[in-house]
Amino acid sequence: MRTWWSGVAVTAIMAAAVAGPAWSQLSSPRSISMLESDGAWTPAVFVCDSVDRDRVLVLSPPDRQRTATLTSLSKPGLVRYQVRVRVGAGDPGAGQIHYPLTNEAGRDVGNVHAVNPGMVEPGATTPSVTSVTWGRDTTGCRFAPQTRVLGVTGKRSIQVTRSDRDGFVYHSYNHDTDLPVVEQPWGGRDTRTSLTIAGGRLVDERDGRRVYQFANGGYVYRVLASVDPAKGGGGVQVWRDGRMVLSERFAAYTAAS
Repeated sequence: MRTWWSGVAVTAIMAAAVAGPAWSQLSSPRSISMLESDGAWTPAVFVCDSVDRDRVLVLSPPDRQRTATLTSLSKPGLVRYQVRVRVGAGDPGAGQIHYPLTNEAGRDVGNVHAVNPGMVEPGATTPSVTSVTWGRDTTGCRFAPQTRVLGVTGKRSIQVTRSDRDGFVYHSYNHDTDLPVVEQPWGGRDTRTSLTIAGGRLVDERDGRRVYQFANGGYVYRVLASVDPAKGGGGVQVWRDGRMVLSERFAAYTAAS
């Protein structure tokens, strides 16, 4: 039986593409991003969970010709649409950087906007991508400092952050709910949450996986994510009286290692 932790090995070419200097502001050496495709996990440069559109955008690692696949997953349900793009070299500004996107004919079609991770305090633990522009449409991306997990299921987005005051904090965002956009410090973007639970704990970090646990009104919430790029997988579970009452798998996620 395939588990949440099963996956496929990441090739050296893909790993080199993610880590290469041309994409250093898009990816993060402190995290991995993964996309599930036909039952197998493949690496990604970043996962953009939109705060103002009904979609999730995932960019694959560019190859030697800087060609990559931009995947759009609709919310809810995560119907998939993919397009091939070329990712240009970053154009840095004052604490920000833009990566131009062109189509296969070489025509400009958009860009990826990121905040310089070195400008983020108390630290960017996941890719600091804040928006993706395609044509005339710009998608704002969910981003907060000290994010440990950002994952998307067919029904909701799940985020785990950490602060000195509240410890690990669980945030869920239901896809069928109109959640207004709110600004976050250090260039971040977010929406109001469907549920927030503070005071969580990291209860397991064996074999390349992380399990965060939160208690709320007699229920126990667990967020699971693999940080091993050779074995993707993760999701959210809800337990009550020792019985699991909800289990949803991630279709795409970013997790800090």
